[in-house]
Amino acid sequence: MSRIYFAIVGLAMVACTRPYDITVVPGVSGAIVETIYVATQQTPSVVGAFSYNDRITQPQFARVDVTIPSTHAPGRIETAHDVGGGFTMASYRPKSQAEYIEGLAAAPGDEILLFMHGYNSTTTEAVFRLAQIGYDFDIAGVKSVFSWASAASPSAYVYDRDSILFARDDLTQLLTAVSRGSDKRITLLAHSMGAQLTMEAMRQLAISGDDHVLADIETVILLSPDIDPDIFRRQVEVIGDRDNPYVILTSGTDRALRLSSFLIGGRSKVGQLDAARDVEGLNVIMVDLTDVSDGGHGDHMVAATSPSAINLLRQISSKDMLVQSGLLLE
Repeated sequence: MSRIYFAIVGLAMVACTRPYDITVVPGVSGAIVETIYVATQQTPSVVGAFSYNDRITQPQFARVDVTIPSTHAPGRIETAHDVGGGFTMASYRPKSQAEYIEGLAAAPGDEILLFMHGYNSTTTEAVFRLAQIGYDFDIAGVKSVFSWASAASPSAYVYDRDSILFARDDLTQLLTAVSRGSDKRITLLAHSMGAQLTMEAMRQLAISGDDHVLADIETVILLSPDIDPDIFRRQVEVIGDRDNPYVILTSGTDRALRLSSFLIGGRSKVGQLDAARDVEGLNVIMVDLTDVSDGGHGDHMVAATSPSAINLLRQISSKDMLVQSGLLLE
């Protein structure tokens, strides 16, 4: 028990300098710009301040220009302390929901990538992470974050789990609005607890009979999903048949999911599965990134933080190539 306590304390110490607030700062000369659209349930706060009263009932929308330094290294989110400068929000333009949808529809490309962050995350962190992913993987389509009401505190795991239930109606409504307001295909990218939110929203769409919205969701990618396997199986069954498989990226060294498992009595999570038989019969591709894990971020987001994983995944464009890579979990 003491080891778990010190792990949480350690996470809290790391978090003390995190970007809780939204601050507009021009980027350094020569910086790369990634545009991110934002739908958020979080209320920006003063740096270091913390409040549980951030479950706003009407999501706020914005368009953000994120600058990435030209010295950026794959997998990293550099800060101002790094040589060459760090990630900044060069602009933050509040939008109405209608303007947000119009922006997604009018942006170049035929794909919308919607990112749901994980536990213990601020809106700023989620925006920077998606900008980093977009740049490192050279994603051409328009990108958006759905920032649910995480308490952004390592000690608030239960609060964040409840916030997933609070957020699922808003995400369901947002997906419906995006589907109706654009003719683009939708890719959902969800990390950790955000995967639970994603599956719950899709389940609600299925129960409501919104098959046209589900049909617009072409790809679902779950990074280290913090979901109980039994619940995941039930969610998949309710959602029904899909043309494309769910893509699940896992790591056998994921320390954050080990802690999550401990906090709920030792139940394993989908992101911890070590064999495809645990999701047998489901339309799922399991990708094992254990061998390219580098220890960063507790190996909880290997696909986005490990330079080796990024380099390898960028080269894979088909299931056959995935099989040849040795990453396919069977």
